[in-house]
Amino acid sequence: MSEVTQAAQHGLLRNRAFMSLWAAQILSQAAATAVTSALIILVAELTHSNTSSSILILLAIIPAVVFGFAGGVIVDRVDRRVVLVLTNAARAFAIVPLILAGESVATAYLVNFLVATVTIFFVPAEAATIPSIVRKKDLLVANSLFTFTFNGTFLVGFIILAPIVVSLYGFYVLWFTIATMFAIASLLCLTLPTSAPKARLLSVDAASEAFSETRRGISDAFHYLRSTPLVTWAMVYIALTYTLIAIAGALAPGFVREVLRLGERNVVVLIAPAGLGVVFGLGLLNVVSRRIGRPHAIGAGLMTTVIALIVLAAARPFTDVFAESRFGGGLGGLGGALPFFIGIVSVTAFVFGIAYSFITVPAMTLLQEELPEDIRGRVFGVLNSLVSIFSFLPLVIVGPIADVWGIAPVFVLAAATVFLVWLAGRSERLRAGLRSAAATVTHVTHPKDSVGG
Repeated sequence: MSEVTQAAQHGLLRNRAFMSLWAAQILSQAAATAVTSALIILVAELTHSNTSSSILILLAIIPAVVFGFAGGVIVDRVDRRVVLVLTNAARAFAIVPLILAGESVATAYLVNFLVATVTIFFVPAEAATIPSIVRKKDLLVANSLFTFTFNGTFLVGFIILAPIVVSLYGFYVLWFTIATMFAIASLLCLTLPTSAPKARLLSVDAASEAFSETRRGISDAFHYLRSTPLVTWAMVYIALTYTLIAIAGALAPGFVREVLRLGERNVVVLIAPAGLGVVFGLGLLNVVSRRIGRPHAIGAGLMTTVIALIVLAAARPFTDVFAESRFGGGLGGLGGALPFFIGIVSVTAFVFGIAYSFITVPAMTLLQEELPEDIRGRVFGVLNSLVSIFSFLPLVIVGPIADVWGIAPVFVLAAATVFLVWLAGRSERLRAGLRSAAATVTHVTHPKDSVGG
């Protein structure tokens, strides 16, 4: 929570406009991720198909690929406050079909696509609004706080809000809750100051110019990345972990159904421990990274992920053994073995959450430390594209693989991929670790030189 402390020290928590935008981000991001999480559970319950769940996740990714460019162009050419208000209101209305049409796969696909599409316009409008309501010297702290809450609300919405509310109260209560969260976010954005567009209004020439600038920016980003392998690998690690989360989200209901022999709504026994593991991992990381350094923390996280994925894959064949033995039958088809399986799976998911923290947070910190300010926006734009591209192909194939051959081969394939990434990036992590250790020794030996310049 150091981000919140720094924000308070800089007076950001007394800035009404900033607080309104921050609260709108928390509500809307948690609601958007809760929609995706709940729809995964709904589609899995209706179809009992991993492929259907993968299609649902793909529908949340496609808008980023198709409309990402248009989102930035429009935001630069209209009042950003209007964009923020309308996008939140539109997402609130997009939930209405789920309330009126009931439980339907087609409705779930439609709503997921609509919410993801509208979100494409909200995110750049939000990012572009921050500099207009925050002093320039406070921008770093403000962006750090928004990054922290962006990741935190993802966990709250995807792992806590949706699974728990669905399990305890059902889908309709969750739909009303999500629509209310979007509506409140829209009202909060109404309190923001107007933001007159500085760029030209939308036109063919303006769009062509914006496209050329975007292409040049991407070219500059890739040129920079070719000369900085540490930054490139940090981006690969982040894209990899986000892809694993997308795959896990798509297959979690099927895993609960196949391995634990429980209904899809019980996905909370897998997702909740993972969320707790992320929180615990953040605290543990603060202690461990000081001793072993961020590059080695990333390596440890990658290897831990490999082990966790193998354990989850091994659980599948053991399920058949126990289900067919005298321990089988009864609750979930596993009888007396069910608590044992739930314990193993929950602990493994908890460890997976820790590994996620050990990979993502140090990698993101390395990016923020190493990137020059004049290239940072373009590199993060490339990162967003990488995440979408990395996630797209696996989600196309993992659903059908899981439906034909089961969950286990998918986890084995994922473990092999993570191991290859660990192996390929090992030499660069070792070099980075040595540089970090040398810098620490220099700081301790010559503190005045390292601080005073």
